[in-house]
Amino acid sequence: MAHILQNSPHIFRSLILYEALDQTPVFFAYQNFARKVGQDSMSYQDFEFWYMRFLRREYDMDYDRSQDPKTRSLMQMPLEIMEQITDELDIRQRQVSLVTIMVFRKVCRNLRTIIDMKPSTFQKIRVIFESEKTRLWLDDGTRDPHMLPLFGFGYFRLQQRRDQEFDSHAVTFMSKTDNRNINLEDGDCLIRRGFRNKIVSNAKHWEMAMNDMGFAMKNPNQVLEELVIENKSLDSFEEFEPKLRGLTQKIRVKKLKIVTNYSNEETMILPYIDLETIERVEVEMVDSKVGMQVGEEQKRIRTIVESDQWKRAVTPILYCHSKNVFPIGTLMDCPRFTLLFHHYNGVNEFLTLVQQLLTSPVLQCAKIGFATGISVPHWMDQRVDIPNSQEFFEITQESVDDFFTFVITRVQ
Repeated sequence: MAHILQNSPHIFRSLILYEALDQTPVFFAYQNFARKVGQDSMSYQDFEFWYMRFLRREYDMDYDRSQDPKTRSLMQMPLEIMEQITDELDIRQRQVSLVTIMVFRKVCRNLRTIIDMKPSTFQKIRVIFESEKTRLWLDDGTRDPHMLPLFGFGYFRLQQRRDQEFDSHAVTFMSKTDNRNINLEDGDCLIRRGFRNKIVSNAKHWEMAMNDMGFAMKNPNQVLEELVIENKSLDSFEEFEPKLRGLTQKIRVKKLKIVTNYSNEETMILPYIDLETIERVEVEMVDSKVGMQVGEEQKRIRTIVESDQWKRAVTPILYCHSKNVFPIGTLMDCPRFTLLFHHYNGVNEFLTLVQQLLTSPVLQCAKIGFATGISVPHWMDQRVDIPNSQEFFEITQESVDDFFTFVITRVQ
């Protein structure tokens, strides 16, 4: 229909007049107009001009716009004006989620540049890389009440609650859709948050997530409370280290958790963590994609505990999913650490581990926890004298998070 009416601008303007008389909001009015006469029949800017005139009861259909001052588009505004616009997105003034800011910075390159000049205020970051999708939660401390997880009744493990909250708030970047009503071409990326979907052409899911992470970690004066990185895809994750290497500064974070499935992810991340801010380092070795020999595992753990980040952390943690005998000798030079096990291999192996730890000349406090129920001798809850010394080790039991834990403490 549009090509038939191209030479009849009065008809176009009459249609706009009807929309204005109905006082339909201008954007929805333009959508109605475009459905009737075609998306390319008139630009939104021209439509808005005539709509606002009619709304002001200025009904001259032959008005000559050529005499009007030239208008500026948003991108032609002075930098000072653009900064004022982005300042209005301050979360404390407008109660706008930082997720909205992340969307706003994707509008165009100029807006992205201006927004990236401003400090981010994210508190926590959690990301999970998978072969066909990446899930990312940039936690600014706000919570959408419509997206809070429903925990229901009964006992929920701490990690289950964290996972449910992550699933509720994370943005998912997907290379393949799980909705047959969404047509996703090869090479495109589907972005989903809640029930909202958007397709970005010629984009990789992991790259889009990494770019958003880079923005969230760029503030030189900000210290993140927590950063959790989990990898389930070798191909996607190999691109992560170059992104970290490209940061202008090391990552300032208090608590770091790395969940590995390929047995080498921590070596790609630990060197890029700022030593001045790190307080807690946890490496959870799921390693479901590879199998390691005992010698390889010893070398790997020794590399972790010899890293500057592990040594600097007040709370260094290893969480092992392997059923192999743990090489406790790798921790004999560590004064403080937490060692968690996903499996309990029996009392004999556990006692051997504890007895070896009790010979450490530098040990101050070790926590050994199990995710499953265990059975140990009664003498485990007592003090053990240190030969040729007035000091002794005190062994106590406690429940920490989801783990039944033994605490070995040197007492003077």
